[in-house]
Amino acid sequence: MVELDTVGLQRTWSAWFTLTPTVGGPLCAESTPLLLALLRDENQDELLPHCSLILQGDSRSWLARQARQDVFLGDSPAAVAANTGLEPWLFLNRQIAEWPHQSVPRRAVLVRILTQLGFYRLAAELTSGDGAGAAGAAGSHPSGDHLAYETARALRQHLRDSAVTDAFARLATEGELPVPRVLSCTQLISILLRDRGGERGSDYWMAYGQELLPALDEVEPWSRALTTSRFWRAAAFHRITDKDADAARAAMDAAYEAGAEAESLAADSQQWHSARENTRLLLDVTVKAGTMLHPADHVERAAEELLRVDGNEPSARYFAGAWFQRDGDVKRAAEEFERGAQAGGLRGAGAAYKAVLCRRELADADGAARATRLLFELDPAALLPGETTPEGA
Repeated sequence: MVELDTVGLQRTWSAWFTLTPTVGGPLCAESTPLLLALLRDENQDELLPHCSLILQGDSRSWLARQARQDVFLGDSPAAVAANTGLEPWLFLNRQIAEWPHQSVPRRAVLVRILTQLGFYRLAAELTSGDGAGAAGAAGSHPSGDHLAYETARALRQHLRDSAVTDAFARLATEGELPVPRVLSCTQLISILLRDRGGERGSDYWMAYGQELLPALDEVEPWSRALTTSRFWRAAAFHRITDKDADAARAAMDAAYEAGAEAESLAADSQQWHSARENTRLLLDVTVKAGTMLHPADHVERAAEELLRVDGNEPSARYFAGAWFQRDGDVKRAAEEFERGAQAGGLRGAGAAYKAVLCRRELADADGAARATRLLFELDPAALLPGETTPEGA
């Protein structure tokens, strides 16, 4: 018996298979066709990528394998274009081939697309000639800071070493534009909290970023609102790690307020999408923080809203399921984990694992067997709960 709906999986993630938008697709994938549309409109050369979400690992390749669509595998868009012959992949490949002649804003869009699609190595190779982490472009073009920021994000996915922290730190302290400088501080807060290292800790960059916030008054109101919201979300993450609930709650309130302003000011499809991505990330934090910041009924409403905003993305189901499990509703948790598993990706496999645990807790043998089959269809190398890696493996 096959549990994974591979046809539905490909349909849900069509924005990453065919590079065309679909109704109700995951926000992290639906931004890719929007960015590709920027490249098609040569009259909009100065537009920059504002979409933010990047999934862990090379999620697109995981999804291709899980959907049994190996034709979409490859180490570059050129390989996928050759395998599929699809026009959007051919177009993207042509844009990459024209890299030496692309403007700085168009390069920033290309790097963001490549990073979203999991082509981190190619993004690093393309930008390696632009100076240290593309920082050299900052003095030659007003959008050079944006290219430097996108390059650092790609390097973070590709290398995850100290050079990436240095690139963000250099941009935060030496950049010319307020938005990339503040966004670099948000990245540094997140990176240092996760990696727990660095000469200057996340507290330093939170304070530094806060000092930069007044400079955002100089930029366009939508960009100011979105960037402000992203900063306060990172600050809340820092305070949650410090177990300072009052400060974390205040930061989240500021993040939500600025995020609502960004949604109200959105003037085009990319701005609206980016604002929705931001809202989704705020809901993520609210649900993961749980009752540390808000009463249980508030967290439950946030979990339901998270599923409404981005329910076809596996981590949304995963985090909502984890909340319902903590809140004692194991049956609802199992259902959400299974729905998250059906959405695929790395987090989908993790959701299937959690579904096995929940079904076992419910003494649901049939459900546990179903979730187990789903887990192995998503990740044949997975270990069942209670198993250990064979000696020498």
